[in-house]
Amino acid sequence: MTEEQFENCKQCLNRKKGVNEKENICNIKGKSMNFVNTCTDFNLDNNVILGTKNKINAIRPNLKRAKLAQLFIWIVMALDIISIFSSYLQYNLLKSLQNNEEVTEQMLNSNDSREQIIGILYLVVFIISAVTFIQWFRRAYYNLNIRTNCNHSDGWASGSWFVPIISLYRPYQIMKEMWTKTTQLIKSKTSEYTDNSTMIIGLWWTLWIVSNYIGKYVMKRTFKAETIENFLNSTVGDMILSIIGIPLAIITVMIIKSYSLKEENISELEKVEN
Repeated sequence: MTEEQFENCKQCLNRKKGVNEKENICNIKGKSMNFVNTCTDFNLDNNVILGTKNKINAIRPNLKRAKLAQLFIWIVMALDIISIFSSYLQYNLLKSLQNNEEVTEQMLNSNDSREQIIGILYLVVFIISAVTFIQWFRRAYYNLNIRTNCNHSDGWASGSWFVPIISLYRPYQIMKEMWTKTTQLIKSKTSEYTDNSTMIIGLWWTLWIVSNYIGKYVMKRTFKAETIENFLNSTVGDMILSIIGIPLAIITVMIIKSYSLKEENISELEKVEN
């Protein structure tokens, strides 16, 4: 394969994502292709689409997904604030029990009902928020894969969140790659200054990992709680988890909003070019 043919392969929308070897980049047949002088599939197969010529049509809209993801993250944050207040009330109630102060059965039932309602609401909204975020995340990486050769397929942008061990670092790698490569694409098309710092990505992922660790701790403590002391510890852990959730939500929204502006910017630049 010549260098010119290889450049065409890297621009093809059917290339293997994240592959830079000449012998393995073609994904039309799902196997390595044998090149002599020309690529017969490139000449004859209608499935071959060059991204440089058709990428504007191939790019999928992502702004609505971004706004929906932001909306549910704000709702999750609101429930975090409510949860902090509710956990504080529960903590005071447990302290009263520990100090042998008078606590009626009605107070205990009221506390349990309130905590259950908040817990169920939080779980439902969190799941919806996770789904809308991953949908935005995958679409953003799909669009970037059309514009440039990325390290992974867009399937990894959603699947990596659910694979043990890999979920600890792959989503962060993909987000960082999205942030960096999109900024580089903008810089290649305009002289306007664009901040390329990935510090906010690192902070976002650190908070996410810490939040997950505390969440698992709280869950274990809650299921194993048998004494008032155990319940107090799990309640404090729940409050800390909700407190961390507030800056995590704010930073996540900031990232989605900033990246969406980058996407809109590069789309406008591409329209001007064509």
